[in-house]
Amino acid sequence: MRDDRCQAPVEGMTAQPNRAPLDLAYMAAMLEQLQIQCKIADYAASKAEWEQVERDIALFMPDILLVSVTTPTVQNDLAACRIAKKINSSIVTVAKGAHFSSKDDEIILQNPELDLVIRGESEHAIVEIAEKKDFSEILGLAYRADGRPARNADRPYIEVEHLDTLPFPARHLLNNSLYLAPDTGEPITMINTGRGCPHQCIYCAVTIASGYKLKVRSPKNIVDEISECVERHNIRNFFFRADTFTWDEKWVMDLCRMIIERNLSIRWGCNSRVDTISEKRLEWMKKAGCWVIGFGIESGNQEMLDKMKKRAKLEDAERAIALCKKYGIKTYGLFLIGLPWETRQTVEQTIDFAKKLNPSFLDFNIAYPLPGTEYYRLAKEMNLFDDKNLSKGDYARPIVRTLSMSTEELIGYRKKALLGFYLRPSYIINTLKDIRSPRIFLNYVRSGLRLIRNHAFNFGTDTD
Repeated sequence: MRDDRCQAPVEGMTAQPNRAPLDLAYMAAMLEQLQIQCKIADYAASKAEWEQVERDIALFMPDILLVSVTTPTVQNDLAACRIAKKINSSIVTVAKGAHFSSKDDEIILQNPELDLVIRGESEHAIVEIAEKKDFSEILGLAYRADGRPARNADRPYIEVEHLDTLPFPARHLLNNSLYLAPDTGEPITMINTGRGCPHQCIYCAVTIASGYKLKVRSPKNIVDEISECVERHNIRNFFFRADTFTWDEKWVMDLCRMIIERNLSIRWGCNSRVDTISEKRLEWMKKAGCWVIGFGIESGNQEMLDKMKKRAKLEDAERAIALCKKYGIKTYGLFLIGLPWETRQTVEQTIDFAKKLNPSFLDFNIAYPLPGTEYYRLAKEMNLFDDKNLSKGDYARPIVRTLSMSTEELIGYRKKALLGFYLRPSYIINTLKDIRSPRIFLNYVRSGLRLIRNHAFNFGTDTD
């Protein structure tokens, strides 16, 4: 998943589809307004080889190559720049991603084939690059001047009054058949409903990507984009992308009301904090087609929640999951282990809490020190990981330890948590009883077999 906020391999998660590269699609839409021809290729999702990258660049012969990178894949991603320079030495190679919030100088120095790095929001920066504006005048840009890294001032985040002026992502440039809902197998896309988050969770990159100020698009603007997806691309499955989708009750209700009034008949999910759920919200969300809500529950230990600055209580999670069950909305619980203060006892408490909550689906991630986050700084100061290994790991392949636990122990506990939750006979029986489609049944079976294969055999030390 390559949006700056979520940098995680889909293969390591239990219930996540491939996500379309909407960041690239937004930038392409901006460029198309200038009559610039664009091409988007998602080589990871299509499982293409490097030979295909080379053929595409040689055939299209672009003036600019832009690569969206993540911290776990940065070195592999930038191989595309080396290929492009061999084909056309005058091509301008550009990379964007949250990784560059603090690593732009380093990456520029290490990769001579990379010309420019975009920090922060990239829609306007790529336009200024394409218009051949002087690099020194482009905010949020890092580049090479006289052989040395140069770093311009940060670009201000896009303000709320300007979000509706952005064009809809250029989905006509995407192979939308690559992005399928994990249960139904039908095409799915994300709708970015807002940006920013007012909270300060130490492990999260959202504030690096879009700031602490919560900004949401107007319900009409969002519904117009949904309509375009339904009418032009025959997409009726959506994930509403926002870290705080349920923050404003009136906004949620207005959006849902408009979806219903437009008779769109869509199926969608979203993320929510556990402390921003109410019966009014859920009632309208269910009517408008919401079938699943993801909650960043993170831990079953209140002290751990406080130390990670989650600003949530365990009872908030209990109430949120219970309310969703009342309204027939499935839940996806996201848990995080491995922050510096984690102990065997707090991990066991989190595993027990997850079983007590009993969400419809869950994931246990191991903390990953994304550059620019407070957790990265703390873990580095505490010598809990080797910065040289940063691009060799992710949430499923940890590179960290805690003050009292080894990396191998964290891996074993993650395996124990996932298998212990999903292989409970009661969970299996209740999940299968709820399935009404042979297609969904087969997809659930495939997911279950993949879970067993990935975690029963491929992971290291167990804790039993």
